[in-house]
Amino acid sequence: MKRKVNVRRSDLRKLLAIFSMLFIAPVMLLFGISAWLYLNEVETAERVTRQTEKLQLAQSREVLENHLHNAIRDLMFLADIDELRRPPTFFDQNRSNEALIRHFKSMAERKGQYDQIRFLDPSGKEMVRVNYRNGEGVNVAEPNLQHKGGRYYFTETMVKGPGEVFVSPMDLNVEHGIIESPFKPMIRLATPIYDDSGNKHGMVIINYLAGKLMASLKVQADMSPAKLLLLNRDGYWLKGESPADEWGFMFPEKQGLVMANRYPDAWGAISGGESGQISSEYGLFTYTTLAVEQLLADLDLKHEAAAGAADGQSTLWKLVRFIPQSGLEQPADALAERYLAVNGILLMVWGVVALLLSRARLYRIEAGRQLHDKEKRISEIVNSAFDAIITINERGIIETFNPAACSMFDYREGDVLGQKVNMLMASPNREYHDLHIQNYIESGIGKFIDKPGRVTGIRSDGSAVEIEICIGAKQVNDHWLFTAICRRYQQADDGAGKLAV
Repeated sequence: MKRKVNVRRSDLRKLLAIFSMLFIAPVMLLFGISAWLYLNEVETAERVTRQTEKLQLAQSREVLENHLHNAIRDLMFLADIDELRRPPTFFDQNRSNEALIRHFKSMAERKGQYDQIRFLDPSGKEMVRVNYRNGEGVNVAEPNLQHKGGRYYFTETMVKGPGEVFVSPMDLNVEHGIIESPFKPMIRLATPIYDDSGNKHGMVIINYLAGKLMASLKVQADMSPAKLLLLNRDGYWLKGESPADEWGFMFPEKQGLVMANRYPDAWGAISGGESGQISSEYGLFTYTTLAVEQLLADLDLKHEAAAGAADGQSTLWKLVRFIPQSGLEQPADALAERYLAVNGILLMVWGVVALLLSRARLYRIEAGRQLHDKEKRISEIVNSAFDAIITINERGIIETFNPAACSMFDYREGDVLGQKVNMLMASPNREYHDLHIQNYIESGIGKFIDKPGRVTGIRSDGSAVEIEICIGAKQVNDHWLFTAICRRYQQADDGAGKLAV
């Protein structure tokens, strides 16, 4: 029958103490390790984010450069056709030159991204103009050709030398003084035309529809959580965080929509730097600069006098990827949620385990206490017994020796504990006692086991004492314990034996 262990109410404090010892230290270790892992993962995620932003910005820059490079190559191809290198008298006499119109129409229809392709004479008058409408190149009749001599792109282009290219800022197309709707983002690319004798007799200009370029950038932006921004040199958004931010320089009421007003610290660094990354209270900005000089240099074109606006400043754009602070915090928040969930589960599991271990330990402590109390009571009984009680192990070593035994054999307890019990025996039992023990362990047969008998004992002074003895044997785990209960035996006057009282 299973022994019942009673836990006292006062032991609840012990339970709490044991639980705290088992629970708190591992939990602190768990949270310490988790915090270290979390911070390392956050740092790694931030490093990966920064590197990814640089790589994706480089890809966006490459897309933009490829669009512009292709347009510049097309411009130089048109500038090199024979019909444009003939003397200007050719155009005076042949304004509807079919060969030139055919070249322009073919280019417009094949590329599908040039709103206008024109040839202007040295005064700025349009000599040939092909518009791209509904997938077709449409030649503009002579009465509808216009004079563009006062436009900034004409004056900037006509001061350039052979092989030099003008690239305008990006803006919205304006027809008859009105911004065309829907908006047509436009970049004008032009180069002067010189005949074979080196005489300048006009310019060829392409109105590049930047819509496809902007659409390509949008595709890039939609592939990541970052916002892809394109700004002109003054910080106006050409592609902004929202359409309402864009083209502020074209509308008087939107003149304040510049990056300098919204993100002043970031724009201060971006406007003055070539490329880099900036962390601010608003988020992470990764930026690069695209300048006309570099675009033309990549194509081995002359660009010493390249200029991008009427004020003579070089055309440039700032391409920026922007992750708001909330976007930067999302990976860290997701990691925190994951760690909290895992740690919460581990916390609950370990709490249950620690509670079970605490209860088991408390029960062991209580069982040990009860066992100690029981042993103490037994010891008190043994020590107060009238009979001599001696216990030995299977090697014959004395383990207990009560006061009655001390009196019977005239030994102090400390003198006999740990000694062989045969020191208390007379011959021949002294010599054969170990053999008797071994024989009983092997066969289960013993002379005085579970039955009384009479033997002669030897006191400390060597005198003999007659003893009536009864021995009990019990196996405890893998060991044997033998308990001997002894009384003095005395011969009565009538010859019958009796116990000494």
